[in-house]
Amino acid sequence: MSDKTFKNERLTYRLNIVAQEAIAANDEIFLRETGCRIRDLRVLRLIDDTPGTTFAEIAKITGFDRSLTSRIIQNLISAGLITRENSTEDARVFLLSTTERGKETRQVARRLSDRLEIILTDPLSVQELQALNEILARLGKWVTSSEYRQALVDDDAIREN
Repeated sequence: MSDKTFKNERLTYRLNIVAQEAIAANDEIFLRETGCRIRDLRVLRLIDDTPGTTFAEIAKITGFDRSLTSRIIQNLISAGLITRENSTEDARVFLLSTTERGKETRQVARRLSDRLEIILTDPLSVQELQALNEILARLGKWVTSSEYRQALVDDDAIREN
């Protein structure tokens, strides 16, 4: 990817490319060091953060389709990283929790992620990195707000096209 092409693209495209490139470059490292791909580790982290969470909650939070979410959960169960048990309130619902091995894998992944993030952000000064994190936090809050959704609805130029 050349700098000239990258500089001429829209912001959302550039953000997506940066994320995709970093994930692609790091995915094999995570697989080698933890036995899990990045998306698997995301699901593991979510389950570890919220013991007793459900398949539906994981699918919603990650944005992964139901088929992919199911495969990831099955792989995590098979690897002994998470367990599932039937809900006492609804036998059709499985509650997911992290095993001790899953907790250990998450910690290994966290340390690895910290090291890889330092490499990723190496071209940025401390001040630039702080500013980037603050800007991304504001944009994240904005794009998930009802105000943002309403602004999209209210914009006459979008409705005309």
